[in-house]
Amino acid sequence: MNVFVKLLIGFLLLFTPFAFAGTEPWAFTVIQGIICVAWIFVLYSRKTFYKTPLSKPIGYTMGILIIFALLQALFPQTLLQSVPAWHPITLMRLYTLEHTSLFVTWLALAALIPQLYPSQQEIKHLLEWAVVCALLVILVAIGFPKGEYIFRLAGVRGGIGPFLNRNHASVFFSLNALIALGLFFTKGLESARRVISSRSRRNFILQQVCLATIFIALAVATIMTRSRGGMLSLLIGLFSYSFLYFYAIPRQFKKRLKNIFLTLVVLILTTGWIATHTQDINAFSQRGTGSSEQTRRMLYATAFNMLKDYPVWGIGIGAMPVALPAYMPYMLDSYVERLHNDWLEMLLGVGYLGACFVLFGLGWFCWRALRLLKRLELRKQLLFISLLSVLVAMSVGSLVDFHFFIPANALLFFMVLGITAAPSYAAGHVHQIEVNGLIKFFIVSLLMLSLYIPTKKTLAWRLGIFGSGLKHEAKSACYAKALGLYPSPRYALRLAASYWNAALHASSPQEQKNLIKKAHAITLMYLQLYPRDKELSYLYVRIQKKMGKQI
Repeated sequence: MNVFVKLLIGFLLLFTPFAFAGTEPWAFTVIQGIICVAWIFVLYSRKTFYKTPLSKPIGYTMGILIIFALLQALFPQTLLQSVPAWHPITLMRLYTLEHTSLFVTWLALAALIPQLYPSQQEIKHLLEWAVVCALLVILVAIGFPKGEYIFRLAGVRGGIGPFLNRNHASVFFSLNALIALGLFFTKGLESARRVISSRSRRNFILQQVCLATIFIALAVATIMTRSRGGMLSLLIGLFSYSFLYFYAIPRQFKKRLKNIFLTLVVLILTTGWIATHTQDINAFSQRGTGSSEQTRRMLYATAFNMLKDYPVWGIGIGAMPVALPAYMPYMLDSYVERLHNDWLEMLLGVGYLGACFVLFGLGWFCWRALRLLKRLELRKQLLFISLLSVLVAMSVGSLVDFHFFIPANALLFFMVLGITAAPSYAAGHVHQIEVNGLIKFFIVSLLMLSLYIPTKKTLAWRLGIFGSGLKHEAKSACYAKALGLYPSPRYALRLAASYWNAALHASSPQEQKNLIKKAHAITLMYLQLYPRDKELSYLYVRIQKKMGKQI
């Protein structure tokens, strides 16, 4: 049974990056479905489950986010309503519930991995497959240098290999590079003691050469994406590996301090060089006048302005896109779906109260992880350091982008997070807990419920794609069904615009008038819920002018 579930996890690692990083609604629904099926098989076949020291902080942190999201979803509000700052609300219940299902999915993955991969050997096999999948992404990028892979399958130009965005591809490469580095040192140490008397010297050398080549290839790929966030993630990940190595590996205390100090000096010098060569880095990254930084700074400043009005509970997890336009000093040309800073977006979603709970969980995890690191034997320390460096690299990259909402990167992050809680790294503190039928039923029910909104979103997405090629009446019918399944402002805009365009081509004045009324009703309803939406407001003004002329 475990073999079948491991095959599902292996398929996920291969499927997710090649499904446009899992960013399409249908791809994420597949990911959720596979994780749900994997848990059903595991729950059916086992009565006891592992609990380790790191299981608690992981479960606590993700549980806090789920509880906050559910509390906020109970009290939906709009920007037009005045509510006390301490009152738990969400400005977009649909998005908050969707994020709840996201948290449940990633918690399920992080909890599943330790049950399937309890030993160091099994963990290494899983990580080896992860870096092989990353290497395949590089090969696709080389084979289709102009994004032909994406264009042929999705009709969208650009991207790196199967990734739609080079920033996300770069962080994906950097995380896998750190994993490959950890495997290189771990396997080297394990084989060094027996390689002299063993006949497998040639295999050992070949294996090390392959791992070194994969690490170099992934590091070079990170740089060649020209993503500054990805390069920063790799750099900080490497420094993190060095710091943790000198912190954990048994040495004389003075020598350890000396090495940590030298690493810190190199980090400071590197940071200084980066700060003084910003223009050169921008030129290499093919960034023009720095508009990317200016936009991000404007978004960050806007987020803090929103926090002034909703400081305690925030605006609701995931509600940022519908609330942001009302606070922005100027409107951007494109629709803003993410804040390009996952940590700030989380703070905006849960407020300072939620942030305190989450920070406690993160601090708890770090404290326990560092304590465990000191207790592990050397061959496990080297790989565990690599895992912690992956978590640090992803966290740093998420300060300037939204990698936690890119399933390929999030899948790798939470898989690694789950591995840190594996019994192999518990330093002997492993407990087996028995799970009864009622708890199993609750887990399966929660996972099934988490599929509800994403599945409806996938069906709405399918209707939207299918409807875009139809004529006006059929298109409006498709968009109306999509809006019924997934009532977001984006689908409301599509439906209203389809009514508007159909009115412009109507065969009779009465038909035109009826279609304009439908468009007006949709835009008015959703502007009352989500005021100052740029595109809805623009369409509403056009409709009002047309209706005025008709009167």
